[in-house]
Amino acid sequence: MVDYDFVIQPEELTLCYAARPGRRRLRFIPDDPAGWRERAMARLTALLGVDPGCSAMGVEQLRETVDGDVVVTALRMRVSDQLSVPGYLLRPVGTARPGRVVLALHGHGEVETSLNVAGVHEDYHHNVAYRLACAGHTVLVPELRGFGALHNLSAHEPGAGLTYWRWGMHMAYPLVTDAFQHGRTLIGDIIEDLLCWEEWLRTGLGVEDIDVVGISFGGDLALTYPIFSTAVRSIFASGTLGSFEAVFAACGNAPAHCIPGVLEWFERADIAGLNAPRPIALHYGGLDVPGPDNGSAAYNDTVDGAVAELRAIYAAAGVPDAVTLLVSPGLAHEMDVPLLVEWLA
Repeated sequence: MVDYDFVIQPEELTLCYAARPGRRRLRFIPDDPAGWRERAMARLTALLGVDPGCSAMGVEQLRETVDGDVVVTALRMRVSDQLSVPGYLLRPVGTARPGRVVLALHGHGEVETSLNVAGVHEDYHHNVAYRLACAGHTVLVPELRGFGALHNLSAHEPGAGLTYWRWGMHMAYPLVTDAFQHGRTLIGDIIEDLLCWEEWLRTGLGVEDIDVVGISFGGDLALTYPIFSTAVRSIFASGTLGSFEAVFAACGNAPAHCIPGVLEWFERADIAGLNAPRPIALHYGGLDVPGPDNGSAAYNDTVDGAVAELRAIYAAAGVPDAVTLLVSPGLAHEMDVPLLVEWLA
């Protein structure tokens, strides 16, 4: 029998491995912005596995309630014969801004923490959708694939499991890995859902302008989904944008943020730059920095460089002042709702 001391131990090895830096072959090219945009759009669409022409099979209202000064409607959108997804429309009692909706995208957690649902603990979303509706906005909150009621997309198929996120449960993330194996991504599949919700807003409610708001994973989506949209007016993205490498190597983020092969072509600033000339507000909590107790660490040392690169792309589009950096000194990885309300005014 081999003695345990014979087995090679970590201290006997060199374990400082890191993949070579991404080549960013589609880094923004200031000499040819139009050509860069065309090539970047084509590559990003392929990496995400997005079908920009997707459409849903209909949206139906399930029930409605009034919470204080807010009317909340529970919606169900049928994506296909195999899948339907929930969403919630919040409207202020009285008059809302006509033709305009805020699309509020939650991060890791549950959609209920955006809605002010009784009995649900308050978290870093700070009831953002409900508070926006109280401030006079009509708000659509789609539940994102992999979360809440959608934590297992194969829940009604015996013997199958396509799970992603549920607090307190073991998470092997097969929903993400299954998408990778089929040339798709979770973020790309959700973008298709958002495009379907957008279609319903436009055709069903007569919405002309959408303001996109998101935090954490929702912030990633807020910077990526509008690239495929013609209705988005402005973007407020909280707790996102820093380098992809920092997100995974230094901050330990969950895999929903991942786009296979992305660093061969892009960094986050390049992707966000495809939104030009739409106004973008990039928000961070000043305390959301790397540390042993912070698994988000969005406000890391790659942010300043990413913001500078994004502003260079916007400058080339003729709108150098359309990128705004907002930092809330006393907050961590959380939504600053009063600041958001001010931004949307």
